[in-house]
Amino acid sequence: SLNKTLEWKQKHGKNMDIRYNRLLTKRDFQKGLEHKVLSDDHPGYGNNKKIKTEKGISTYGSLKPEGLNYLDTYRKNYKKRYSKKKGLAKLDCYCEKIVFDRLDKIREIGNKWRNDERLLKKKLKEKYGTFFILFSLLPFLGFIFHILFGNDKIGNGILNICMGTGSDHGNNSPKCGGNHGVITQETYNYISYANFVYSFLMTIIVIYFFIYILVKVIKYERLKEGKRKMSKKEYFNYCKEVFNLK
Repeated sequence: SLNKTLEWKQKHGKNMDIRYNRLLTKRDFQKGLEHKVLSDDHPGYGNNKKIKTEKGISTYGSLKPEGLNYLDTYRKNYKKRYSKKKGLAKLDCYCEKIVFDRLDKIREIGNKWRNDERLLKKKLKEKYGTFFILFSLLPFLGFIFHILFGNDKIGNGILNICMGTGSDHGNNSPKCGGNHGVITQETYNYISYANFVYSFLMTIIVIYFFIYILVKVIKYERLKEGKRKMSKKEYFNYCKEVFNLK
């Protein structure tokens, strides 16, 4: 009986060890795969595994539902990303931080006044609406020149400038009624060219500015919801979802 018991333990114990080792191997593999996914999505993850949050949650834990979201982890690595960037990429990293900070403030305002939609719109308009309106009007400053001096040629604007040189056109002659000596045709041409360049560049800058803001808003929401890489179709559908276009 004792011998049979020992034989049974020896026989079945090996099988149990094999199964246990297999379970450990499978669990280690899944854990390693999970670490790899997080490392690929978050370059600073490997150096911050031991960092604790205010609630004692590790950085690894913060990437899971019970911890902080992807947005918090992404923003904590800002200084490291910024130090590695160069040129326009460095500028983009800096501007992205500014946009994300502004979006945080908008969220705070939204949470504070969410029960009063009218007051919420008023607060947002006071804080950001005026800036966006004035900024979008910058390209139209070029029209001021044409309104004052004329569009196609000098003389058909508000200032009523006369370029005539005859006897009836000197010293603001009453017979002419126009203003003389205000600007020469050559000066007008130079200013007109400069005005065109200004209007064109400002139009490009304003359009790019608003597109950049929209892209960063989408990225902000995507990180906040823990969404990683997307296909073009998924990204397009997500954009419609963010801006309630569905």
